[in-house]
Amino acid sequence: MNELRTSFILLVLYLLALFAVGEVFDNYGLIFEFPTHFYFLIVAVVGTNIFVPRLSWMSVTPLLGFWAFVFFIIAYFYIQVNGLGSLQVLGIEFILVEVAVWMSYHLNSQLRAVEALMDNLASATYTNRTLDLRQATERIKVEMTRSRRHHHPLSVILLKPEKITSNEDQKAYKLMREDLLRHFASARIGQIMTNELRQTDLILRAPEGHFIILCAETPRESSVLLAERLQEAIDKEIGASVEWSVASFPDEALTFEELLNKAYAALGKNKQEEYIRSSISDLQKVEKH
Repeated sequence: MNELRTSFILLVLYLLALFAVGEVFDNYGLIFEFPTHFYFLIVAVVGTNIFVPRLSWMSVTPLLGFWAFVFFIIAYFYIQVNGLGSLQVLGIEFILVEVAVWMSYHLNSQLRAVEALMDNLASATYTNRTLDLRQATERIKVEMTRSRRHHHPLSVILLKPEKITSNEDQKAYKLMREDLLRHFASARIGQIMTNELRQTDLILRAPEGHFIILCAETPRESSVLLAERLQEAIDKEIGASVEWSVASFPDEALTFEELLNKAYAALGKNKQEEYIRSSISDLQKVEKH
């Protein structure tokens, strides 16, 4: 936590210094009079490196190279307009941009470390066998290969937990208020699924927070029933609702990526169909009365 706080404070001070230097020396025509594109580039660098979580899984070197490439493209067109006299300013800009890349990457890495710590704490509180999608590549390949070789069906269930509102009457809100963090909600849902599913079912969690269940030797019809049972169990245990969808091999797709894309595309359709059925049922009740 101390490293996270230090990284955040240093980045804020660095950005304040950059913008303050530009204001202080703007009227003096000194070397620190940076053009407008420099400030836009700094904002783009910091915003992208912090708000795109997956970048923290990369090495800092490709990021430094990417932003250097972007800077050189901008610098090329800037020189075309203003001439070679601006090379000294561009050189300082380049160094400052690369420093911003490194500092924002380091902050993003610290945020990832805190996220991992919270996930570990939540998993210790609500034990489950959920795996990170990025770390389960080999297991997925094995299941897909086995299904192809033996011509067995395989289904993917996609579960998307919905946001829990601050309604005092909701049981889920009271539980999450005690746990404070969404990590505990995800771990609790993972625990519920662990209790409900077979040992052979692979429970994965995507970076977006969705759960992906790989059900070997399970046709689509059985997977739909399983998803409905999970939905009821989650609602019963913590009062939270989830959206879900199903895609099956080999009827709908032949690879795991295609199955996942099908499931994402179908997400929300089940909820709409449920709403339509509920509306029809309500109308029928009204007509009877």
